[in-house]
Formats: sequence, structure tokens, C-alpha cells
Amino acid sequence: MKKVNIIKKAVIMIAALAATIAVFYYRSKIIINAGITVFRALSIICFAISIISAVVCISMIIRYRAKESARLKKLATEEAARQEEIRKKKEDVRGLIRDLMNEESGFVPTGTTLLHDMDQIDEYVERNEKLFEFNDMSEFTNMKEIMGSVKSAVYHNCRSIVNLYVALESGDEFSSESQIILDNNKELMNNSKEFLLQMARYTNEQNEDTDAVTMIQGYADAIGMSLKHSYN
Repeated sequence: MKKVNIIKKAVIMIAALAATIAVFYYRSKIIINAGITVFRALSIICFAISIISAVVCISMIIRYRAKESARLKKLATEEAARQEEIRKKKEDVRGLIRDLMNEESGFVPTGTTLLHDMDQIDEYVERNEKLFEFNDMSEFTNMKEIMGSVKSAVYHNCRSIVNLYVALESGDEFSSESQIILDNNKELMNNSKEFLLQMARYTNEQNEDTDAVTMIQGYADAIGMSLKHSYN
């Protein structure tokens, strides 16, 4: 038994000695190969870290750009909504008139008249549309939009009076200037009323009332003149 152990230890010692001699003899190659292996391992690790870092950075940039784009889009939408609200408020002549009536008691009588004019022309436009809807008005197709033009002129006049009051407030100058515009509104209303009346007569006579045709054309011409006065 002892001999076997001695032999084993001797073999181990000889192997260790041989390994030591081999390592010592091949030490340069071992060092170079080990260094290359370590270098390769470090290179792979650094490359992996670089790839991961790049992916993380790109992901962060994409998320940031997406958030920034969403933020800018939201701001643009809010700004567009705000501008649209301002535009609607500017175009809301009734709203402007009511606001001014609430702020300036001296404007109440004039404002009441303007609101009445606007309601009246809205009614005339509706009646005109129904006449063309319910009857054969092919002969007057070119006049179908005339009431819409009158409505635009009346609203324009009403807004002009609001601007006059804001600029001049009450006084002789405002009274004289606004009265000219109110008279134009009245002229437009009267001509529109007669225009609709003659249109109704024409349809009731089933196209036989030639006088109605003449009258319709006459009031259409009169409305055209009134419209010119509105914008001059």
C-alpha cells in the first residue's frame, strides 16, 4: 500500500515538475495567448456594452421625440382651438352686440334694433329657401342666393355700428353715422320683403303673372343698389 502511495505521489510530483518546466519553457506563448483571450473577452464585453448603450440611447431619443412631438401637436391643437374660438367670437355679431349691451347701457336701444334686424333677415332667408324648395323657380335660379347676400350685408352693417360705438361711444357723431347704416338696413329689409312677396305672387299665379316677374326683377335690382350702399 505504501509503495502504491509513494508511486502515486512520485507520479504527481513528476507531472507537476513537467508542467512547471513546460509552463516555464512556454511562458511567453502562454502569456500572449492569455492576453489575447482576455483582450478578446474584454472587447466582446465592451462591444456588448456599447450596443446595449446605443440601443438604450436610441430608445430614449425615440421616446423623447415621440413625447415632444405629442406635446407640440397638443400645443398646436390648443392654439388652433383658441384661434378658432377667437374667430368665432369675432364673427358672432350677436354675441358682440349682447356683450356691448351688457357693458354699455347707452348702447341698449341701438343694440335692440340691431338684434331685431338680424332676426328679421334670418327669417327672410329661411322663407326664401322654402319658396325655392316648394316651387319651380328655375326662371329665378340666379336670384336664389340674393337673400344670403342681403343677410351678409345686414350683419356687416350691424358689426359696423358696434365698431362705431366702441370708437365714438354715444354722441351726435355716433348717432348720425349709425343712423345712415340703420337706414340702409331698413332699405334692405323693405326691398327683401317686397322681393319675397312678388316671388310668392309669381308662384301663386303659376307663372302667368308677368307683372310679378317684372316686379321681382325690379326689387332684385333695388336690393343690388342697397347692397352697394352697404359696402360703400
